Amino acid sequence: MSTTWRTTASILRFRSGPAIGNNIIGKLPYGTLITELLGNNGEWLRAKATLSDGDLVGWVSRSHVERVSVSDQSLLNEPPWLPYARAEIGVVEYPGPEHNPRIIEYLRSTSNPATSDETPWCSGFVNWCMLQAKITGTGSALARSWLGWGRELKAPEYGCIVVFDRSDPHNPDAGHVGFYLETTGPGLQILGGNQQNKVCITSYASRKVLSYRTTALFQGSFGKGPERNGGGQGVPPPVTNAQNE
Repeated sequence: MSTTWRTTASILRFRSGPAIGNNIIGKLPYGTLITELLGNNGEWLRAKATLSDGDLVGWVSRSHVERVSVSDQSLLNEPPWLPYARAEIGVVEYPGPEHNPRIIEYLRSTSNPATSDETPWCSGFVNWCMLQAKITGTGSALARSWLGWGRELKAPEYGCIVVFDRSDPHNPDAGHVGFYLETTGPGLQILGGNQQNKVCITSYASRKVLSYRTTALFQGSFGKGPERNGGGQGVPPPVTNAQNE
């Protein structure tokens, strides 16, 4: 039986051979699932990555991957929108008068096709990911629009949508929406857009959750997400950047 691993670096270079000097044939974002193949070499793992545009076989550093345990088997059956979301990690707002066209593209998947990346775009990002997976989202730029989408979950499942309350006296309807990855103490690790002005993984307090959502099309398909000790609101996961590996 083949062993499954997942990447733990923010961006992990996939190489043609088991050494830093070998050619880079791909870049794997955090959380990419890879299957171990025969022919391993010490500190390097030969593996196959199944990406949105096909399979890729190469080598990765063992120091930036972790084995998927039996308790994490829900990771092997992730929802179809999650690979698209993960591949967007690192997209960031442009400073000054320029605007990132990728973020504008996210917003165009909603009824508010703004032309500025300063426009709140977390819901635009989630809608865009759904569109790539050929699933109908809310079509709204409002985070709380997801409260009426799909079906509600009693507990978070890997890759499900999470809606958070971010209201204040000046904006009682404010919210945030993203994709659930795992629980770390009182915090939920969320992959989303407009987090620190970019697509990234950030911790949000579980006490702010309004709803966990998934589409009825995949009822029962995904398991409860993994839990880890530690973490908390505002603390990012222990992700390293392995650009040089």
